[in-house]
Amino acid sequence: MLPFSTEFPVLPSDNRAAFAAEVVAWLRGMQHQTVLSSKSEAELDGANVHVRSDTGEELRMRELQSSDGWSAVGVRHDFPDHVGRIWRTECVLKRAAAEGGQDLVRLKTQCIATTPGARLDTPRKPYLIKALLKNGWGGKDLQLAVSDQPVWLENNDEGLLLAKAATLGAATKWLPTVYISATGASSWVLSQPEIEKLAYDLGGIAHVVVEPDRAFSFDLREETEASNAYGGTLGLSAPGQGVVRRYYLGWQIQDGGELAAAVRIAVSNLRSQMPTFGWDWTELQEQALRAHRERERSRLTVAESEQLYLEEIENLQDKIRTLEQQLSVGPAESVGTDEGEFSTDNLVRRIGPEVYSGEISDRLRFAARTTLLVSDQIGLDGRSRAILQRIVDRLPVSPALAELTQDLARATKDPKRVASELTALLRRHGYSEKSDNKHIRLEAERDYDGLESITLPKTPSDNRGLKNLRKQIERTFGITKLAE
Repeated sequence: MLPFSTEFPVLPSDNRAAFAAEVVAWLRGMQHQTVLSSKSEAELDGANVHVRSDTGEELRMRELQSSDGWSAVGVRHDFPDHVGRIWRTECVLKRAAAEGGQDLVRLKTQCIATTPGARLDTPRKPYLIKALLKNGWGGKDLQLAVSDQPVWLENNDEGLLLAKAATLGAATKWLPTVYISATGASSWVLSQPEIEKLAYDLGGIAHVVVEPDRAFSFDLREETEASNAYGGTLGLSAPGQGVVRRYYLGWQIQDGGELAAAVRIAVSNLRSQMPTFGWDWTELQEQALRAHRERERSRLTVAESEQLYLEEIENLQDKIRTLEQQLSVGPAESVGTDEGEFSTDNLVRRIGPEVYSGEISDRLRFAARTTLLVSDQIGLDGRSRAILQRIVDRLPVSPALAELTQDLARATKDPKRVASELTALLRRHGYSEKSDNKHIRLEAERDYDGLESITLPKTPSDNRGLKNLRKQIERTFGITKLAE
């Protein structure tokens, strides 16, 4: 089981004690903690703190000094439970490690087995992150502030530029972005309270950016060459990569609650596997021990030098155990699970690319409905009928299908621009231009099996001709009956 981890910039601070105060407040809020007492709290001002309670709960704090004061400070908290596990939380604050002189905080939580057969659970986001953001520590992640509130875009040039940067992965460096596309004017698949709850849950893990309306989506599509999420889809965008996953209502996700839950899990996994720029606890320990040994080399006794070496060895062994745990559990999380074997992404990889997001779901629904119409003639058994009926009843039509239909209607509205508009639209949905003589001929790209070529006239047509052209393209796509 991979640990949960995240890192993000925080506002620069010269006050090392402010970080220690946040840690103490976080620990005090724990219902069953026993490591804090009047005696132990008096020891928290040192550069190397280690306190342990009678229950086995441990708190370590370490500070790395530099010529101009402290350069890093960190904490590791181990909380044992009654079923043979330790819940470990680490947090390291490194000064001036992010853009603009901002500090960088890195947090990691792990569930560690201490007895054979102990069941490991997925570690959660530590409440310390919520506390830091609530108390105004959040810094600037390139174009977006680190916050637990959604970013509500406005339909103007500034909003469009930010949406483009978020879609292409250029808006942030430290945290991924969840882009929520609109289904209408100020309407989304998730309600406004659900969006605010999602942003609150993902604070310090990802940014949540919300599209204002569908007209904005059309403009963004032109700016991003159709790589944006649209029609109610939620896009997960990674820094430097752009949209890597899309989530929408369909056969696998059927309501807003499931959609938000799926996005939370995906974002947490993505953030935990992103490259590391800050320091883990073991890195802070290593640097602090080395600096202490070099600084005090001439004054250390043989016994003290030996103790420092033993501490460094213990720290390196701790780092090795962490890496071994990640290597041993990593493959099991991605291979052989039901979710991994039968997911939307897996179907797309096996069947081929979709003409629009949710196409496979819509065609499965259509196939189920068609089969039910002839179930008596083919002698379909009762169990198959029940399953197919559930597919028809519980699978909503993908929002992107209506989006494609409306795009076709819009592209065939102006006789003078129909050729250029349709060519651009079809390129976004699996076609490429092959010839440009008297007519424009477009052919389906590789892996888009079953799509016939489409020929577009260069000369303007009357309204009836444009309508016939649109119907012809819809029949070629095979979408005329999918929405029924």
